[in-house]
Amino acid sequence: MRRDRPNLAARSLGRTALAAVLLAMGVMTGPAAGRAAETPAVATADCPPIAFTAEERQLIEATLLAADDPPPGVAAMDDSALMAALEWHAATQLGLRVRPSRIDRTWTLEPLPRDLVAELAAARRDGRLAGWLAALAPVHAGYQALRAERARYRTIVEAGGWAKMPGWLSLKEGDEGVPVEALRARLQAEGYVLAPSTTPTLFDADLAAALRVFQRRHDLDEDGTVGADTRRALDVPATDRLAQLDANLERWRWLPRVLPADRLDLDIAAAEAVRYTAGTPVLTMRVIVGSPRHRTPMFVSYLEAVVLNPPWNVPTSIALNEILPKASRDPGYLARNGYIRTPGGLQQRPGPGNALGFVKFDLPSPFGVYLHDTPARSRFAQRARALSHGCMRLEKPRELAEDLLAPQGWTRADIDRVIDAGATRRIALDRTLPLFVAYYTASVDADGRAVFRPDPYGWDARLLSALAAAERGRPAPRRAACSPQDASSETTRPVP
Repeated sequence: MRRDRPNLAARSLGRTALAAVLLAMGVMTGPAAGRAAETPAVATADCPPIAFTAEERQLIEATLLAADDPPPGVAAMDDSALMAALEWHAATQLGLRVRPSRIDRTWTLEPLPRDLVAELAAARRDGRLAGWLAALAPVHAGYQALRAERARYRTIVEAGGWAKMPGWLSLKEGDEGVPVEALRARLQAEGYVLAPSTTPTLFDADLAAALRVFQRRHDLDEDGTVGADTRRALDVPATDRLAQLDANLERWRWLPRVLPADRLDLDIAAAEAVRYTAGTPVLTMRVIVGSPRHRTPMFVSYLEAVVLNPPWNVPTSIALNEILPKASRDPGYLARNGYIRTPGGLQQRPGPGNALGFVKFDLPSPFGVYLHDTPARSRFAQRARALSHGCMRLEKPRELAEDLLAPQGWTRADIDRVIDAGATRRIALDRTLPLFVAYYTASVDADGRAVFRPDPYGWDARLLSALAAAERGRPAPRRAACSPQDASSETTRPVP
């Protein structure tokens, strides 16, 4: 039996559970995130001089030396310096060096502020220091794999990186010369495996195969030739790739330490979405995301309803800047495309040409963006899919609707039948589905190797600049184990 109306008890449980989960996981989103950042916790315990036991020093030194970039001279640090290094390490692992929403108002996926001074004092007092230290870093498989690649690229950078390709000639299989030998050396410098060649200046099949792998890992057409786009990717310095990995590791740190087993993850930079059920990916699809001018925000929310045959209430800016100018030049444009004027503004009626397609997914969002179908299906075949006004158009909306509505008795045939009937129908979900919208220009493939993507919004540079500013503003070591002014101005403080 299909249900349009939600099971209110189940839905309430879904919302309540989600709120509790997000809070327990330590994630903030929306206006509350900014408010919480304004009132960092203040330690109130007595503040004796900092003095670590030998066992504590051993644990802390081991933790710092295992970091991605260990601070120099750890063993020689006095207790005050060691405390400062530890607190900065903790802030780094917890994603607290910067406050994302203060860098960009659309970056509302961010961790809750934490009083690291008080936490550390409590862990030492209760004999939980080892556990507290171990719980700082994310445990997600994606984060750990990216961190391993970060270590590999750091080794490459320390070894001198790689040289730019000589000249501007395109290269293809069968070519010979010094540029081919340079291409071979360039790929090997990044860890691409090539068989020994008696003629290293020959562009052979083995080199073409390695180049196709490079292209796949850099979001390029896999044609096995060196054209303008491939050459640009080859010439990106190793130091830039290392920084790109750092930016994406930082975004991983903003996520909850435990993600809901049932959720929808949407990656803006990859323009892809993955539905997880019981922790396993069950549905993957391409997504059309906001253009560089109309950026899709990073945020956390939840899907609360499926709308079949949705009308489109046209945003005022789109109506004034795009649709009404067309209508002024073509008097029949509005009627021909299903637009009507309502007291609330311009609306496009449901139908094959509706901008939302046949399926829309409602979700709370301070940015007014949501997930929906689209009549422009051919655009999913494009490699670059940052094309929308900020909303997220899904390649497989009916499949997602079927997945969400199945527990309420709906089948794919039911969904298709309602769509074919043409009337708008909103089905509230008994259990809301957590949604995480993030931005990753680097990830890892099935072989554990880094995959680099373009940065269409320029967000890597903004984040790296903020992290560099935070590094320059690191607090000086303090002499007391805690103090109110330290607790409110050190690791809980975001960069302005």
